[in-house]
Amino acid sequence: MDRSVSPTSADFSIALLSWFDAARRDLPWRRTRTPWRTWVSEVMLQQTTVDTVAPRFEAFMERFPSPRSLAAADDDAILAAWAGLGYYRRVRMLRDGARACVERHRGDVPTTFAALSELPGVGPYTAGAIASLAFDEAVPAVDGNVGRVVARIAGLKVDPSKPAGRRSVEDEIRLLMPATSAGAFNEAMIELGALVCRPTRPRCDACPVRAFCVAADDVPEDYPLKKARPESVAVSCVRAFVPTGDGGAWTVAIDEGARLAGFREFPGRWLAPGESAESALRDALAVLGFSSITIDAEKARCRHTITRHRITAILHAVRAVAPPRSSTAKPSSFAELSGPGVTTETRKLIAAAAEAGL
Repeated sequence: MDRSVSPTSADFSIALLSWFDAARRDLPWRRTRTPWRTWVSEVMLQQTTVDTVAPRFEAFMERFPSPRSLAAADDDAILAAWAGLGYYRRVRMLRDGARACVERHRGDVPTTFAALSELPGVGPYTAGAIASLAFDEAVPAVDGNVGRVVARIAGLKVDPSKPAGRRSVEDEIRLLMPATSAGAFNEAMIELGALVCRPTRPRCDACPVRAFCVAADDVPEDYPLKKARPESVAVSCVRAFVPTGDGGAWTVAIDEGARLAGFREFPGRWLAPGESAESALRDALAVLGFSSITIDAEKARCRHTITRHRITAILHAVRAVAPPRSSTAKPSSFAELSGPGVTTETRKLIAAAAEAGL
């Protein structure tokens, strides 16, 4: 389908940037634009909504105003500062990147896409966002919003999350991007996807670049190519509430390299098909060095979702003799059980137990 105006025309960027100047949201990371603030905001916004990030951003920046300050922080400090934002691996990778800045760049954020791409935890989108928004380097920054916008404008039936689809989208962006104001252009494309060119029910009537768009005269929701969603799987896990005698309970640290590594949770494991809760808990506790194990009644349960797994977590009261020494098991106080260093599942189980009056 022919566009009514050439997509390479400067009119595209003029229309887009004029709209952005009037419609852009007042967000904290935009008020004072620095490379570090840009980087932190982009990592926070990965898989987390603007409404969730906005009230947390300045507090994090006050605590860690530079790469050097984050590089020096321990796990407890960064996890507490990140609490509530989810996907905690992101803040650890951000710290890894900050440490690389200290080691390789005297504590400064690198100024080019190429140098940014060499930092641990910095992928093509984040590198492109920092390079363009903070340094105005003319490079694409393709997140989900931009991939969708460009696929609809150019009529691309591709999956932008895959390498070939991303390359197609980036090629189109290079045709559309102006020689100057690359950062404003990329940010405007992101904003357009968030506010107008939405995944469902796009507001085509309010789109400043509709004249350039192939999908506007077709079915916009057919672009880009949709990924097949994996089927969800229902699983159960059992956890042990082994009291310490002072209002706390025993917890274990999640192994390094695992999702939520470093966080603490009640001992236990996912149930194998046909396995009983008592058998699973006895095995899990014995491995940790507990002895004289007695599995008592169910104390609480909760439901939550991790990726495609729909999990029912069941907490049992357990009496046992604690291990003399353990690299992972330790007594946690009531305050620690309610703090930022435990998993969401653990907090949910505690809340469910409290609601049941246990």
